[in-house]
Amino acid sequence: MTTLLQLLISGLALGAIYSLVALGFTIIFQAGIVNFAQGSFMLVGAYLTSWTTLNLGWNFFLSLLLAIAVTVIFGVLFDRFILTHVHHTGHFTVIMITFGLEIILKSIVQAMAGIDLRGNGDLWGKAGFNIGEIRFNINDLIAIGISLVLLLVFFAVFKYSKQGIAMRAVALDTEAAAAVGINVPRVNAITWAIFAAVTTISGVLLAGFPRSLDTSLGDTALRALPAIVLGGLGSTSGAVVGGIVVGLAEVLVAGYGTEINKFVPIGSGAQTVAPYVVLLIVLLVRPQGLFGKKGVERV
Repeated sequence: MTTLLQLLISGLALGAIYSLVALGFTIIFQAGIVNFAQGSFMLVGAYLTSWTTLNLGWNFFLSLLLAIAVTVIFGVLFDRFILTHVHHTGHFTVIMITFGLEIILKSIVQAMAGIDLRGNGDLWGKAGFNIGEIRFNINDLIAIGISLVLLLVFFAVFKYSKQGIAMRAVALDTEAAAAVGINVPRVNAITWAIFAAVTTISGVLLAGFPRSLDTSLGDTALRALPAIVLGGLGSTSGAVVGGIVVGLAEVLVAGYGTEINKFVPIGSGAQTVAPYVVLLIVLLVRPQGLFGKKGVERV
């Protein structure tokens, strides 16, 4: 039971971070963009925070604010001067542009920081504590707490604020939103700003999860894809639930890998496959995902 509780805590922490990653993807997806550059935003934010904290001796939170500011400004400018001019050309063009941006930003980080593993140290000043036989890692608890606060703030703003209503209107029908006086370019800029901030924070939290950082961090955005599809494409609530499910599945399978191999010889690294197995099972029962809506087609 102790092992199970320990794994559940770690799984919830990883799942909370995955929820933020999935939420960032979903925010941009609602604007009609499939964004393959999300991993590079995570990478830039995490490396910038780590470098200014460890190399320049800055306060961690000041470093995080700088990283958020940099990625937010870059995201808004990218939307304003590039995507705005190609959005009408179709989804494929936009996908390829974001994919190209992913490669460019990742290459820049690799050229400047190298590909070696970078230790982050203990940013919180304490590794963890025990309650009975259960170990509570500070990084896990902070990841859960920060993710929970950010998710609650986002849903409150998205549902009740004027800007949140405008974002939902643009996501539902851009032309109709513009027709009733909503400033669509401004809404898109704010959407990219929120995406960049959430993605940067998720990258920093994920880098703190193993207390190390390398350029493979950006690949985590792809590992969060099962969470997005599992919850239902375009559903913010589904992104959160999907992220938690994927995180729990990954950690539990990793923790019980030896026992699972006794019955099913799946070998090492089964935790990377587990989210896709869960995804397959759910989609067989509910093809639109847990919170997705069935499409209606006129014939």
